[in-house]
Amino acid sequence: MTMIFLLLLFIMQVIGFYFLTLLYTKVTKFDDLEKKQRKLMSEMDDSIGAYLSELKDENERLMERLTEWDKNTESDQRNSPIFAMDETAVSKESRTAALVNKPTTPVNLALKSYAASNVLGLKQSDPDVREVEDDRSRAFVLHDAGHSIEEIAKKLGKGRTEVELILKFR
Repeated sequence: MTMIFLLLLFIMQVIGFYFLTLLYTKVTKFDDLEKKQRKLMSEMDDSIGAYLSELKDENERLMERLTEWDKNTESDQRNSPIFAMDETAVSKESRTAALVNKPTTPVNLALKSYAASNVLGLKQSDPDVREVEDDRSRAFVLHDAGHSIEEIAKKLGKGRTEVELILKFR
């Protein structure tokens, strides 16, 4: 009887060691997987950080170019013959007609868009932010003002899912 009991205990110990080794291999595989995930996440963070810094630099260069271009066009307008004439000799209509005929680019539109997305660091209470022109920026402003997704969708004439996606990819 004791022999059977000892044999049973021995078999149970062997089975216990077997399960312990199985658990140990599972845990080590899980630890290795966790290490790989951490490494991938750090690589992803580094690449996204590099991308964002490049994007920020590119936006700053764009803003500098737009500002320079805007200054150059203003100085060109001041040096034009219409502004060189005596103020009494030129009526407001002719000055306006000369400025209307000059082609313009959407510099102010770009500045407003950047202002709406807070790239320039403007506050939401600024008047330029309130006068945003694209639906995406309007959705952000309305959401920041505390409107629900349904209200934003009604005001913009868009679907609820589309507004959710716009806000999700802010």
